[in-house]
Amino acid sequence: MDGGTRTRGREILEEPKARQDLERRRADRRRRSSFVLRERRTGFDRRAAPPPTAAHAVLEWAHVHLRKRSRAVFVLLVAANLLSLADYALTLRALEVGATEANPFLRLLFDIDPILTGLVKLVLVVGASLLIWRFRRFRRVLSVVLAMVALFAATVAYQAVYLSIL
Repeated sequence: MDGGTRTRGREILEEPKARQDLERRRADRRRRSSFVLRERRTGFDRRAAPPPTAAHAVLEWAHVHLRKRSRAVFVLLVAANLLSLADYALTLRALEVGATEANPFLRLLFDIDPILTGLVKLVLVVGASLLIWRFRRFRRVLSVVLAMVALFAATVAYQAVYLSIL
C-alpha cells in the first residue's frame, strides 16, 4: 500500500491530495544518545526508606547539598586537583629520602621520568574532574567526587606525617 491509500473493511479509500501535501518530513529527525549513564533518579527519592545509620544520613545530606550547588562541586574538584599536586610533590620528596612508590604503574613511570609521571597524573585527575563535572547531577558521581577528595586528603596527610618522622 502506498502513503495515499487507506483501507476500511473491503473498500480502499483514497486520501485527498491536500492531506498528502501536509506531510513535509522526509526522514526521522530523532537523535540517538551515544552515552547514557544508567541511574533511575537524579533528584530526591522520597519513597526511599530513611538512612539506616548516621553515616548514610550524612552522605545523603551531602548528595542533596552538592546537587543543588554546582559551585560546591567545583570547589571540591579544585581541591582534589590541588591535593593531587600536593601528593605528587610529597611523593617526589619521599623518593628523594629513600621511600618507594606504592603504586606499581606510577613506580614504573617514576623510573622512566618523574616529569612524565606528573604530567600523566595531572591529565588523569583533570580528565576525571571533567567527567565528574559533566555528570554532576547523578548521585553516584557525587559519591565519586567525595571519595576522590577524601582519598587524596588521606594520602597527603599520610605522606606529610611520614616525611615529618624521617
